[in-house]
Amino acid sequence: MLVIGILGGQALTKDWLETGFLALLPTGEQQPDIAKATTQHNQLSNRKVIWLAGAGTSQEAIAHAQKLKQQLEQSKLFNKVLLEFPQQQYIQQYQQLFPYRYQLLDTQTQALLAANPDQLIRQNLEILNSPIGQMQAADLERDPSLLFGRYFSAQNPIKLNLEQGIVVLSDRQRFWALLLTDLQDERLQLDKLETLSSLVDSATGQVKAAGGELLVSGMALFTAHGAQSAKQEISTVGVGSSLGIIVLLWATFRSVRPLLLSSLAIGSGLLAALVISVLFFGKIHILTLVFGASLIGVADDYAQHFLCDSFGEKDWNPRKGLKFILPGLSLGLASNLLSYAGLGFSPFPGLQEVALFSAMGLLVAWLTVVLLFPLLLTGFTFDHQPGILKLTSYWEQRWPLWVFKHRRVLSLLLAVFVAGGLWRLTPQDDVRLLQSPPAELIRTADKIRSLFPMSPDNQFFLVSGKDQADWHQNEQRLLNRLDALKQQKALTAYEGLSNYWPDADRQQQNYRLLKSALYDSGLLERYMTDLGFDRTAVQAELKQFAQAERNTLALPEWLATADETKRQLWLGCAQSRCQSTVALIGIKDMNVLTALQDLPGVVWVDQVESVSSLFARYRVRAGGLLLVAFCLASLGLGLKFGWRNGATIMSVPVAALAVSLAMLGWFDQLFSLFNLFALLLVLGIGVDYGLFFFMAGDRRASTSLGVTLSALTTLLAFGLLAISSTEIVHAFGFTVTAGIVTALLSAPLIGLKVVYSPRRHERLHGCRR
Repeated sequence: MLVIGILGGQALTKDWLETGFLALLPTGEQQPDIAKATTQHNQLSNRKVIWLAGAGTSQEAIAHAQKLKQQLEQSKLFNKVLLEFPQQQYIQQYQQLFPYRYQLLDTQTQALLAANPDQLIRQNLEILNSPIGQMQAADLERDPSLLFGRYFSAQNPIKLNLEQGIVVLSDRQRFWALLLTDLQDERLQLDKLETLSSLVDSATGQVKAAGGELLVSGMALFTAHGAQSAKQEISTVGVGSSLGIIVLLWATFRSVRPLLLSSLAIGSGLLAALVISVLFFGKIHILTLVFGASLIGVADDYAQHFLCDSFGEKDWNPRKGLKFILPGLSLGLASNLLSYAGLGFSPFPGLQEVALFSAMGLLVAWLTVVLLFPLLLTGFTFDHQPGILKLTSYWEQRWPLWVFKHRRVLSLLLAVFVAGGLWRLTPQDDVRLLQSPPAELIRTADKIRSLFPMSPDNQFFLVSGKDQADWHQNEQRLLNRLDALKQQKALTAYEGLSNYWPDADRQQQNYRLLKSALYDSGLLERYMTDLGFDRTAVQAELKQFAQAERNTLALPEWLATADETKRQLWLGCAQSRCQSTVALIGIKDMNVLTALQDLPGVVWVDQVESVSSLFARYRVRAGGLLLVAFCLASLGLGLKFGWRNGATIMSVPVAALAVSLAMLGWFDQLFSLFNLFALLLVLGIGVDYGLFFFMAGDRRASTSLGVTLSALTTLLAFGLLAISSTEIVHAFGFTVTAGIVTALLSAPLIGLKVVYSPRRHERLHGCRR
């Protein structure tokens, strides 16, 4: 423990707590290309926070947003706070791309030039004679055909209204000024998440006090809420378990020393679990600490079994007591470690952390009891008989007799209950159940998405090609299909690089299309003359066009001018493969989009669906793992105690597992992969209780006290998990709670035929006959 303390002093001074939702999910199951694309797709959305300041007029909304901008900049949480439209950035981009204006044509312009060039000229004249014509006229001398203006405008698929350089959105009730922020780090520490939550609350209050309204959304807010909920649950579970243990131990032992010794076992286990987990994983998730807090009730089992054994005989001493209970403690530890090892074989980082944390915690708690308790309890005896011992003794004697007397009816009821519950059991593998955000947060996100449909959805396409030309061709096929679906309202918009950057072949095709449709045909010359250009200006334009014939804009040069959102779409070229993602905005019909993956080089990526299907696959594997753990435990007990006795002991976890599953069905609880891992713990606890009663002999009274106290403290921990607001944590706690209660009721039936033989039963009740 001294070594662990020194290591902990080093490890726990660093950033060791993980709060991000995605850190719970496996990455190794996906293909490397898809994993890379998913990571890059999520990078921007994980950091971005969207703010909409609302008011009755656009001027009031802008005023609220300007004050909000100052507050956000002062918070030091963001590396970018964007309110005014970045004019300088777009001017620079315009200047860098302008030399390639004859090679860069948007899709609509290409179609017009190919089908009806006269229509393009008519549209230009309409634009120049419209109210916005003065803005276009500024570029007319440099770009008389307005082709580059069309291309540049097409780079923003959704048109936004600007006032004073600020994006202003509107609905029927209010005007909303848009403010975009990027967090400094997509993986914020817990204190930064708390600061972000406080900032949102403070800003909302200030805008509301000024007569406005504030809407805020972003992945970081969902993470902050999850971290805050987990922190509260750690406190609830930890404090609740500790208080419950203190009350139970004081009521039972009426002494400070057992309390201190139990605290020593629990504290040693939790400290070692924390330090070893951080050293092994580098970081652990905050949900691991939620489950770790529930470990308090389990880690205290070994201490209570040791202490309760002191009531088993009058000449008890610590070393003698240890000799008697050590086999049971050791087999119990082995069964628990086997159960947690099952968690460690899952592909989910969160469960792997829980497995190591819990296994190390139990192992060190067991070592504390076995190595230190005989020394620290030397000369200590209890000079009272606790009241709870009388209750547990009475229950241990009467309960098995009552069950034996009504065994036929009870067996029938149990069979019906289990069969009915299993019939109602329905698996649910949706990954979104890992989070339980408040309804208000979801409503706000939906409202912002309806006003500002610019954030890409979780689903996207991964497009590949053997080289840039092949990739460009494959993506163009996809974008043509997406354009048709956009017209059918299947989605609001999409973003693909090849919509903005044509490859070398396409650039030359664009140049030749312009040459034949406008320049060689004389159409451009007539158009410029009609607009009032003199002969010198027309000749200058024709000369510039001829000189630009060999111009080619390479992809790296184009990416250098693009904004961050578009740069994120490119994955690069490696190992004879070029790849990009096509982002989708405002998906309305998922089925028609998934059908597009029949195109060459196109893969549909649905993060939610892929991880949910992963949950489903591993739920089946976890069922097999549970069966393997059951068989190993049965084999070990059979070799140790004989096959019949082994089967008798294993009847306790069998009943606990069956009733837990039935309870999930009857109470319409979530049944997923995580419930099966909870059942692994139920298996270990059930074997524990069955073993202690099987080996109790004439110490059934003290064994009953130890098992009851153990069950009560464990129920305090996992029962408190069952009140969690996170659905999966709640289901985990509910499953283990149902299993522990069933194991507690089933365990005293072990050894019933030995202790309560028919002859003894007759002596006990002879007076009634």
